[in-house]
Amino acid sequence: MQAPERPQLMPSEGVLALHDSQHSYASFEAFQPVLAELLQQGALLADCIQVTQALGILEPFSGEHIPPEALQIQGPNYRESIIGNGLLSRNRAVLKVLEQSYGSLEALAQKDVYLVEALSGFALWLRRKLGNERMVCSEFLEDAELQRQDIDHQDLCALSFADASFDLVLCNELFEHVRDLDLGFREIARVLRPGGHLVATCPMAFGQQESIVKAKHNPRSGRTALLTSAEFHGDPIRPETGSLVYRIPGWELTHQLQASGFQEVAVHHIASWKHGVLGSDLPGVLVIEAVR
Repeated sequence: MQAPERPQLMPSEGVLALHDSQHSYASFEAFQPVLAELLQQGALLADCIQVTQALGILEPFSGEHIPPEALQIQGPNYRESIIGNGLLSRNRAVLKVLEQSYGSLEALAQKDVYLVEALSGFALWLRRKLGNERMVCSEFLEDAELQRQDIDHQDLCALSFADASFDLVLCNELFEHVRDLDLGFREIARVLRPGGHLVATCPMAFGQQESIVKAKHNPRSGRTALLTSAEFHGDPIRPETGSLVYRIPGWELTHQLQASGFQEVAVHHIASWKHGVLGSDLPGVLVIEAVR
């Protein structure tokens, strides 16, 4: 017996515009004029998901087609969903940026890469594609609930690597948890070679210049002062408590990166039901890219 045919979809003009869209912004002043329109496009996410559920997605970089039945889709925050091959929507947004910068997985495999995570689906996917010879993964193991002797411990504010060790540093969903983000940015710039790239995602207060500060760490006393009620995000190393959120970065992070030694900074907004990159309030995902 033949499988029933899928219903023919007739996407609206607005949905078609989000099949593979990318725009880049160097500052909040450049982003602010388009914010209202982007928020309106966020209302199209349910329609975009219908297309994805019918057609599947084309994975960036690998070009692999992932059929609808191989996807796990949960809403309404599609930034953290549309799971296929272990990757989330925001992970594929990062792959889109990497594909544009490096062209192919083969070219990226010739670079020295530092990924500031080791246990995620993204880390497993990248190791399968690039191998371990020129790729380093780590976790922040201080006060870890799970003891993992097989994982390298690194503190982004005090990296153990020599200057100019890497061509690419990848930071996914980390900046909100770093005690001293300015110091962390300086450390990333230090270990990158001239012309090297930082590519990152994090929850952003995308509608404002200033960060939303939730906690502050005192390096002298070692204590953390809460400025709001404590917020924790899921962490594979700390499955019970999660990781404390110190801030939700605003657009000021572009200036912080420039002050830390990066020459070019952009925030890319990527929305693509074709590639399984969709968001929540915004129709897509914001990816930070900075060049040393």
